[in-house]
Amino acid sequence: MTDHLTLPASLAPWAPALSALTTDVALAMGPLVRQIDELFSRTEGDSTDDGLPDGYAGLAARGTIERLLPSQLLLMQELPDEFVRRATDGELLYLAPSTRSAAARGRVVVLVDTGPGQLGAARLVQLAALVVLHRRAAGQGRSMVIGVLGERPGSWQGGDLGGQLAAWLVARRAAEPNPSTVLEWTDQIDAADQAWLLTGPQLASHLPDRSRVLVSDEQEWGVDGATAVRVVVGERHLDLALPRGEVALRVLRGAGFRDTSVGAGAGAGPLRAPMFPSTAPYLIARGDGPAEVVSVRVPTGRPRRHRLPGPALAACWLGRRLVVLSCVDETLRAVVIGKPLGHLQDLAVPLAAVGITVRDVEAAAEGALSPLYFQGGDLLCEFGGDWWSLSTRNNRRLSSYLAVAPGKQVDTPRMVWRSGNHLEVTGLPGAVGIPASAQVVLGAGTRTAWSSGGTSWHIHDASGLVGDVAVDQGTKVIGVVDIGGPQLVTLSSGGLIVRLVSPARTQTLTRWSGGMGEPALHPSRPWLAVPRPDGLIEVADLAANEVLYAVRSTG
Repeated sequence: MTDHLTLPASLAPWAPALSALTTDVALAMGPLVRQIDELFSRTEGDSTDDGLPDGYAGLAARGTIERLLPSQLLLMQELPDEFVRRATDGELLYLAPSTRSAAARGRVVVLVDTGPGQLGAARLVQLAALVVLHRRAAGQGRSMVIGVLGERPGSWQGGDLGGQLAAWLVARRAAEPNPSTVLEWTDQIDAADQAWLLTGPQLASHLPDRSRVLVSDEQEWGVDGATAVRVVVGERHLDLALPRGEVALRVLRGAGFRDTSVGAGAGAGPLRAPMFPSTAPYLIARGDGPAEVVSVRVPTGRPRRHRLPGPALAACWLGRRLVVLSCVDETLRAVVIGKPLGHLQDLAVPLAAVGITVRDVEAAAEGALSPLYFQGGDLLCEFGGDWWSLSTRNNRRLSSYLAVAPGKQVDTPRMVWRSGNHLEVTGLPGAVGIPASAQVVLGAGTRTAWSSGGTSWHIHDASGLVGDVAVDQGTKVIGVVDIGGPQLVTLSSGGLIVRLVSPARTQTLTRWSGGMGEPALHPSRPWLAVPRPDGLIEVADLAANEVLYAVRSTG
């Protein structure tokens, strides 16, 4: 495979290790690989062997002047400016020394943390580190094996690097590992083995020995996610820029590997069941299967696919974090994609604790994701018509809650709850007198629509009644928008025709009707996400009556 991999001189020594990647991905990952290798070398030297010199073992991108290749010395004489440039950029080539030792050689054993805290950018660091460790193992005459924390201790992944990367790529764990998990795996390591751990700062902070622990932590973010990470090994660290977004996404979806079987389970199926989980300009949809979620910033972002460790049930955006509630081993777990969020990644709620079954999960995974909300550090989510408050401390059924929607602050949602024989709504005066049996739809700000019979709707805000609207029997009210005044967005009883209904008139939105599923309305903007054939989702600006953004299935 290396015959077809064309790399610059600075990456030539890495050609065998990078040969599992396509050329463009290898070039993009190259700087990350080189810098992590340099960090390893500064931490423990080029080789951990203490044996006698045994000739040379190929080429290296650094070394002493006496090991500089003759061709590089000739370059210094003939093209001194180019020599200086290559020296500055670390592109000179040296002979790599080899050693031999009478001591028995063990394996290079790499334990990888694939919990929620290591999703996204940390996975790119892990990929680069695995390439580096594989090359260093080969240079030392060792084999490399990989173990995934959370799987059965001792179930090592050996073989060639391509096969190891394939197993690593699909490994996802819902729970964060703990020190006892690491201990269970290290008990399976032989004395002659050289062990490494790839993890994040949370686990590393609880380990007594971090000399061979690589810790990665996101440091800078852009519109499409993390742009830089801090990598720490022992007492040394580097701040590293990440490959550009589209290359990073290809790698994480398995599309940047020469072996097409790598990442085959992370396909690019059609998008469906859109939702706007918060007042932020983010759309979320289901992707390929129940365990894949696609997110995109509207109207300027690119779709990003997220593989979860189990079926995804609910989701929300919090700042630049995507939080997804996933079911793993009959337990609800919160997966935080982005910077860690308190102890949320430790959430573990048995299905029985919230009164649902595996069959309920399977049915829910066929429909749209439910919204998640934060309240005082707890998660609010609806299961089977009941609202629950979930936390690492306790779980409570909120029997009086009927509806929840985003509020002015991310941790103070708007709510509708029963109070005696009437309903209370966050932001509305109690004198509104909404009957306890009424249907209620929450809109932006304090805007609220309610109806006792389903055909006559009343729209209120903090100032009082702002309009009465009549709809046909069986019509579903999706939400409330303000387009020249308050209007209801409705869906016909057949689920096909979308209308804007105001106190003065009813307007059929033919252009946005006839979708492949129920459309989703943004909670604070006049945006309607309409699923179309072939995995397309159109986001319509109802105020302008035009397509704001089209989200397509990404390959």
